[in-house]
Amino acid sequence: MREKLFKFSNLILLLIFILIASFTADNFLTVQNLINVIRQCCILGLLTIGMSFVLICGHMDLSIGSIMTFTGIIAISFSSKMPAVPAILSALFVGILCGLVNGLIVVLTHANSGESLMITFGTQLLFSALSLLYTQGFSLEGSNSSFYNAIGTGSIGRYLPIPVIIYFLLAIILSVIESRTTFGRKMHITGFSTVCSQLSGIQTGLVKLICYGISGLMAGAAAIVLTSRTLGATPTAGTGYEMDAIVAAVLGGVSLSGGVGSIGKAFVGVLTLGILGNAMNLLGFQTFDQNIVKGLVLILAIAFEVWNRKQNMQIRRAKNVNHQENH
Repeated sequence: MREKLFKFSNLILLLIFILIASFTADNFLTVQNLINVIRQCCILGLLTIGMSFVLICGHMDLSIGSIMTFTGIIAISFSSKMPAVPAILSALFVGILCGLVNGLIVVLTHANSGESLMITFGTQLLFSALSLLYTQGFSLEGSNSSFYNAIGTGSIGRYLPIPVIIYFLLAIILSVIESRTTFGRKMHITGFSTVCSQLSGIQTGLVKLICYGISGLMAGAAAIVLTSRTLGATPTAGTGYEMDAIVAAVLGGVSLSGGVGSIGKAFVGVLTLGILGNAMNLLGFQTFDQNIVKGLVLILAIAFEVWNRKQNMQIRRAKNVNHQENH
């Protein structure tokens, strides 16, 4: 019973937040508001997918917010000079390159999780500076392409926003890669123990490089959705998103220690954080109030993750002892 409670703790937390929001915010359970919640979750959801890949392989990426900003600026800038599709592909390619820069530095320096935190903090400053230099500190007007703008604002029918379709398609594809492929298994093993994975013949450097590349790709995809939704790009658009992505991943059961988590569970974390933010907006919380709540939620989530990991270790040890006694 206790083991099942640990396993579904993220779903239980989501249900608790839904119940609280339902009783405290009058308009929360309306169809339009729930659609808005899901639409608003898409940008954070895309970033959380990338963050989850990096966390599962045992590292950290604080630069995804600034990569999203930079790639969004590239997409908007290029869309005024070329058709929308090449502009989008160019921005995604730049996002992958930025991710690979992070991965290459981490691999070449043989950085651990804490060191990758500081490395990506440094590249965050670098990509932020590039955004400011490119725009000279000014915002860019949105694309003239109706196709580009429909990515963030359009919908199929009345209740199916295009950003939601994009998010779910990418989430399903990358969830299959994470949970059903050889690469996914190698990623989990690498995050669980770099030494064991190397002794098993896994090219850990390549695994980490690909994970950071996926993180950059997801930041680029989030940038396309964000800039098409807001009809423009600003050099500070991605500020703070990296912390929200970490909070969402941890709420979804992705371990900061590496090796544990899934893209499917990370979606639960994204939805939990999205519902929390929406409820606070409906209740009139100010920005600083919301940051206090998010900070407390992150602290509690990390504390529970550490406690949960210790409990799971104790359960495994108890099972091993019982198994040995039976034999």
